[in-house]
Amino acid sequence: MVKPSLFAYTYEVQTARGSRWLIDMSVPKKSEAMERAEAMVAKGRGEGVRITQMREGWLKEKIIFERRPVGGDKAITICQVPDLEMCKRLADYYALPSRLTIGRVMRTYLDEHGMTALELMFNVGHLRMLDRMDKFFPSALQHIAQLQAKVSGQTKTEHMDKLGAVFEKVLKRARRSGDDYEQFAANLSKYGPDRAIAKVRAANPRNTDIAVYAVLAAHIEGATWSDKLGLAIDIADKAVGSTSVVLADEIIAEILDGTESINDLFRGFSNALDAWKVYVKIITGRMTKPPKYMSPHIVRLNELFTRYDMGATRQVLLKRIARGMGGTQSLSKDGRESDRAAFVNLVRELVEPCGLNGGPQMVEAMVLRAKTLLGEDGADLPIETAIRQALYLMPSQAVRLGVLLDLTLSELGRKHKGLVRQQLLLLLDHLRNIYDLFPAEMRDVERIKGIDDLRTRLGMSRLTDDIKSTLSTSLTKLANGEVMQAPEVKAKPKNKSGELTLEKGQVLFNEGEMGEEAYLIVEGKVDVYRTHRGKHHHLATLGRGELIGEMSLIDDQPRMASACVAEDVQLVCISQDNLKNRLGKLAKSDQVLHLLVKTLGRRLRGVAKVIE
Repeated sequence: MVKPSLFAYTYEVQTARGSRWLIDMSVPKKSEAMERAEAMVAKGRGEGVRITQMREGWLKEKIIFERRPVGGDKAITICQVPDLEMCKRLADYYALPSRLTIGRVMRTYLDEHGMTALELMFNVGHLRMLDRMDKFFPSALQHIAQLQAKVSGQTKTEHMDKLGAVFEKVLKRARRSGDDYEQFAANLSKYGPDRAIAKVRAANPRNTDIAVYAVLAAHIEGATWSDKLGLAIDIADKAVGSTSVVLADEIIAEILDGTESINDLFRGFSNALDAWKVYVKIITGRMTKPPKYMSPHIVRLNELFTRYDMGATRQVLLKRIARGMGGTQSLSKDGRESDRAAFVNLVRELVEPCGLNGGPQMVEAMVLRAKTLLGEDGADLPIETAIRQALYLMPSQAVRLGVLLDLTLSELGRKHKGLVRQQLLLLLDHLRNIYDLFPAEMRDVERIKGIDDLRTRLGMSRLTDDIKSTLSTSLTKLANGEVMQAPEVKAKPKNKSGELTLEKGQVLFNEGEMGEEAYLIVEGKVDVYRTHRGKHHHLATLGRGELIGEMSLIDDQPRMASACVAEDVQLVCISQDNLKNRLGKLAKSDQVLHLLVKTLGRRLRGVAKVIE
């Protein structure tokens, strides 16, 4: 390790006396300050001990270590996590998956001290403090050892011994590198991240990854949550190569995985739904004007998502949404009907061309929420109906297929694999060509890309070989059928309250689609039918003066049936906004009649399900 010859920082060890902090010593080396602070903590001297870091040009000092009151174990507890990724080498413990696990298990401690797991692993003072905590730290190690034992097949005791040895190595490395990386951290701003990181790697040929993480930890150490986020975004903004962007993405993901950090950056949310909406806007690059009370770096984070994939941060935010959606917490404070509408809108925001943003965990969460939220009179839906209702929310067969494939990878999908298999076969019954799979307006190149995406999901799924073979053959046939001429589709008028003329045989809408319009038949006839096991079941033929498609507009649920023109037809379109405005006026003028309309709609849907 090449040590810098000049230390640009000053470290002060301070002791608390009432509301004041008094300087005990001032030194140019972090290691000297840490040793002094550790000794004071061990002896229980003073009302508190802290270390501040200052550099010429800074307007404010950083607090990099604080212990107040000294002595005694605070009443903090570990947070249990369901699983983890195994670490085979020492470097694996410094990597993001391990840091996220450490951060979640030790969340209360890290939140109390305003730090990430990355900073903790290179902070001698906090590592030594943890080692002295007779209850909290051993409990954290035992929990991690138990999770490792489930994966490896070894005993919990064996893993406890290994974790103890790893901790000593981490502590030793933190002691050795405390002073060495300060100047390299300063170089991040001076030379830019790519050049600074290259210097670190050149100076540490044996442990390059750990050395880089040490520099990043020193770079954000002691900053507020908002400043940490800003420093990480600076790295990405100034990056030339992808390596620096990936490292910045990891730091941001770790910051946004915290509890206090989220509260500090976003200043709290009134309910879970508001938080999820913000997360979705950020990962889709649509959070262009965040409220002024949020951190000014939120809009910069949004801009990063418009330029880079930001995979680690994306996954952290999506997992936040999935954990909440899959739970039982109310989405808002406005009641069940409001929650239903909010749930449908959120799912729409998460839709991708061939699945749901967030993968298997999000799909499972969606089905579980549908189970508890989309039933009648507050009752839970049977799981089969919940899966079907969740699929109805998807805008195309390609999305439904991707959702089902992802569902096979979830615990819920494995538990109900027979139901998932049944839905997959029913979906195949509806497919005749590639135009049945994707929206008609999608370009050919996007359809081929979508087929490739579905093939990837199929390969990762936990379906049996026979089903995989059947689906693979079907996808190949659909892809080869790309040369077939697409069915003619007449564009609907942009003015949704205008007239629409369709010819015999044209489909007005399909079962399972989300409805945006209802239609008043002026001339002609329309057949209404449902599809079950690949067969059309005729329900009714509607003619002049009758209304069709109104149900989806009343209750924000997918179309109950399909509609096909039986005779050339002239229609008047009624937009969703128009109908909702009318229902809103009805609710104000006659609440009983408004409730009657909503109840009638729900019961008609119930009858349709029974008939099916």
